[in-house]
Amino acid sequence: MGTTAHRIKSSGRKRERPLVEPEDKECLVTWTKVGDLKAWTLWDSGSTTSGITPSYAELANIIVDTLETPHILQLGTVGSRSIIKFGADVAISIGGRSHLSYVDVVNFDHYDMIIGTPFMRKNKVLLDFQDNRVIINGASIPAVKVEMKDGDPRLRRYRATDKKKQE
Repeated sequence: MGTTAHRIKSSGRKRERPLVEPEDKECLVTWTKVGDLKAWTLWDSGSTTSGITPSYAELANIIVDTLETPHILQLGTVGSRSIIKFGADVAISIGGRSHLSYVDVVNFDHYDMIIGTPFMRKNKVLLDFQDNRVIINGASIPAVKVEMKDGDPRLRRYRATDKKKQE
């Protein structure tokens, strides 16, 4: 089973990892507006921070602050981390309302912005996977379902019908 510092019990059997249907892995993503530019935004209830990418900050002309103490961003696996050196206060427009919020500047992959749990709790966000929408302070925003493919997790696509709902 490879080297590990933990003593786990092996059955001695080999098996395939169960396949998960693509629709069971669909994340909820919306277009939000930060400044004057739309951001491709992942709603992530597993994230304890919200952030934008450096490239998005540049395109949207967002003024960022250098953090006095860089912050470690610990990802979901041991040893997978990044350093946050910049942050900004931004107006996030969602569902016709503007929300002033702090965001970290982080080099995310695939998204311009990730909205995490603190923002969601503060703004009473509900992620509705049944009807594919994000509800924020009672206002419903249609979400785009982003399919995660097995094999290469970087391959994502969204349905054209969901795209039309966003336009």
